[in-house]
Amino acid sequence: MKTLARRIAIDLRTSKVSAIYNSELARVFPKTMPTEEREESIRRFASDHGLEVDIFEVGLCAIFGKSRSKNSKESGKRKLPKALVRSRRGSHRKCG
Repeated sequence: MKTLARRIAIDLRTSKVSAIYNSELARVFPKTMPTEEREESIRRFASDHGLEVDIFEVGLCAIFGKSRSKNSKESGKRKLPKALVRSRRGSHRKCG
């Protein structure tokens, strides 16, 4: 988990989001976990590290971003890169 947290932190130094794909997620959150349990574990990991996460097709891709404080002037959801926004179709979304 430390390696994943470090990877996300490095990405967030130069970008607003960090996209982590299934091959990397599976190292910490095995594909054999039940879907709901895996998603909850990813969300708990994000929360524990002060991050927000959007999960696209549970396990296929998770987009991590810095958590906004309650006092933040920004409202609404975090803005994702255009490439990701375009791919958001239907209830299950693909990343990339």
